[in-house]
Amino acid sequence: MPTDRPTLSEAQARLAATVPAALRRIRETPGLLGVLWCGSAARGEANAHSDLDFHVLLEGDERWRANYVVDGLPVEVFHNPARKVRAMFAAGQGDTITMFAEGRVLLPHPELDALVAEARALHAVGPAPRPLTGQERFRLIEEVMDARALADAGDPLHVLVACRAAELALEGLFGLRGWWAVKPQRWLPTLQERDPAAAHDLRTLLTTPDAGARQSALETLAVRVTGDLTYQEGGSEPVSVP
Repeated sequence: MPTDRPTLSEAQARLAATVPAALRRIRETPGLLGVLWCGSAARGEANAHSDLDFHVLLEGDERWRANYVVDGLPVEVFHNPARKVRAMFAAGQGDTITMFAEGRVLLPHPELDALVAEARALHAVGPAPRPLTGQERFRLIEEVMDARALADAGDPLHVLVACRAAELALEGLFGLRGWWAVKPQRWLPTLQERDPAAAHDLRTLLTTPDAGARQSALETLAVRVTGDLTYQEGGSEPVSVP
């Protein structure tokens, strides 16, 4: 079918060509120290729906987010002083660490260069592995069983519920293995690189028209995180009601 949608390379080229105009606007920011281009376009992976993402390092005590439209393309800009970025690193905010680790410095500054180096070191090590809590495990198994009931009934909603459960399973798997979280668009390539069998499960879940095969793939994926699908006793600690 004919389409006017740009190819991956065309979309990447268009976004890259817009960077200088976006940078000119960003340079007008008061207190600007340095600029980092980040996100899919900075990695050379942009598609027809990608935007341009930038981190701006600032003087002062304020932080904010801005959205522009430059040459018809969406631009998102995150403004932060260096100490706030370091606080996000210390808090284990994987999205920020990944952006700085994979980003491209457009306007260098010693503080920005130091942050990029810190992010790359953190990204290479990865977060500490984190098993599911008892409540997280219960919720995942509950979602898997809800999906199983829909599959057994031939209910078309199985697709939706299975995908929702798979999202919980993948979040748990990334935490358990000590991998930085990535956007859903990067789940399959990340799994293909690090756990091809899990990538196969996810691909089957997403592509098979057969509810039974979809459910089987979901349960195999979930068991990678939970160990099995048996319920266990547990609960949260009591807290005071305000």
